[in-house]
Amino acid sequence: MLVMTRREGEEVVIGDPAAPLGIVRIATIKGDRVRIAFEFPREVPVNRREVADKKLKDDEGPADIAGQIGDVG
Repeated sequence: MLVMTRREGEEVVIGDPAAPLGIVRIATIKGDRVRIAFEFPREVPVNRREVADKKLKDDEGPADIAGQIGDVG
């Protein structure tokens, strides 16, 4: 894990500096709150950890249960 110190308004470039994949900017700092701005192409998903974890859990689908009744259809 890489840990950096940045001040308000400073940026971190992700990927090749000539053609970056994205940019992370420290937008504002107020007390213990930090607002972060992400500049990435729309096709690159950017999620908070709790949202990413929920998506992973939802993608797993329901657990297989012996004797589970499904559509006979």
